[in-house]
Amino acid sequence: MKFSAKYTEAQIILIAGNPGTGKTTLGSKFLYEGLKNDENSIYLNFTETKKDFYRNMLNLGIDFEYYEKQGKFKYIEAITITDINALSDLLQELLNLIDKMNAKRLVIDSISAIMQLGEQNLGKIRELLHNFFYLGPKLKEVTTFLIAELPYGKKSVGYGVEEFIVDGVIILKIKIVKRKIIRLMEIRKMRGNEISIGEVPFVIEYPDVISFRVPPTLNIIPSGINPSKGFIEIKVGNNKLTFASGTQNIFIVNPSVDSLPFLSFIIPQLLVKGNRIVYRSYIHSESTIKDKMTKCLEYYPNNKELINNLLVRNLNPSSKSIIELELNAEKIDNIEKPNIVIVEGLSTYIDIVSDLDTYKEEHYNNLIRRAGNNITGFYFINEFEENMSKIPLISVYDNVFYLTIKDKNILLKSIRNHLKAVPLDPIEIDARSIESCIAG
Repeated sequence: MKFSAKYTEAQIILIAGNPGTGKTTLGSKFLYEGLKNDENSIYLNFTETKKDFYRNMLNLGIDFEYYEKQGKFKYIEAITITDINALSDLLQELLNLIDKMNAKRLVIDSISAIMQLGEQNLGKIRELLHNFFYLGPKLKEVTTFLIAELPYGKKSVGYGVEEFIVDGVIILKIKIVKRKIIRLMEIRKMRGNEISIGEVPFVIEYPDVISFRVPPTLNIIPSGINPSKGFIEIKVGNNKLTFASGTQNIFIVNPSVDSLPFLSFIIPQLLVKGNRIVYRSYIHSESTIKDKMTKCLEYYPNNKELINNLLVRNLNPSSKSIIELELNAEKIDNIEKPNIVIVEGLSTYIDIVSDLDTYKEEHYNNLIRRAGNNITGFYFINEFEENMSKIPLISVYDNVFYLTIKDKNILLKSIRNHLKAVPLDPIEIDARSIESCIAG
């Protein structure tokens, strides 16, 4: 994903944050993207050896040694710099190297370490740095990430670093939600660009290094789908449910009802009609789902071909943050290219993964993205009928149904229908049809 606020060439961007927030990783990602676009780059590091840096970045998918051998990348290990005179010589060497390599990107890690070289001579160090930034990055049009440690409990970087003329300020943060780490990038300043979003969630992962969770463009929203894109039909006894392609639909399931038998009743119909389905469950295992669906499809002549279009892609909500899970879900959609996504067990997902506000934001973004990509969504959540108004984002879905038991049969009640003033009449489904996966 891209930044929500773009920087321009020759800008100096301050990247600040507490230890472990991802500053070095963000700086490395910045250089790596430049290297892939033939922009020679330099990393000046006062805190980490070249060996450790290369190993750590390779674990995330960045092979800096590959670009170093091509003469496109240079890593300067400056751990041994201990006084102002050595710093002055190093900065002059860096200016010469920028010219020699025609470097276009630079990371200095970190300005905090530089300032600590002479706490009794901060004025002289500031003068050295001001001259360097003018003669180097500004004059030579080198886009620079300037990394700084943000002391715990403080909002400013310290040492007067904030007084430097920087074009952008990005603060990296960490918060713990349900025992899981959520990383945030706060864009405080980006000269020449409108900042539309103050905080952008991101994850650090192989092989993308850093992935940003940026809200999709609001081309279309649920409850505004153009029916000309086609329809999806599901036969239920003597009745037929019709969904416009791209609609986002929620089935509220009475907690006494298992949604899997109902899903095994409708999924074969969807597969027979050529649909490609991604199925994600937070209450049933992949093997349970596959066994059930295989049994339901065993009498179809092309059952092996049909089952190949049912892609069960479960994610463990207890092992990752909601940002990681939703990014993974988005990647699965992009890779598998389904026209239908089924998510079962939203109640469990919400309970385990996140605070309610974060869930609402992330899930709404997924509804928008799927609607815009013409992916029809079917979401299943457990709740009693009298409490359905408490379900997060209930007013956003195109179609709302309630699934419950009536006289040992399944009763499907329509609560709201897409672009219809009056909901459909309730549909009673024979329990034997459900168990045998027969549409009727």
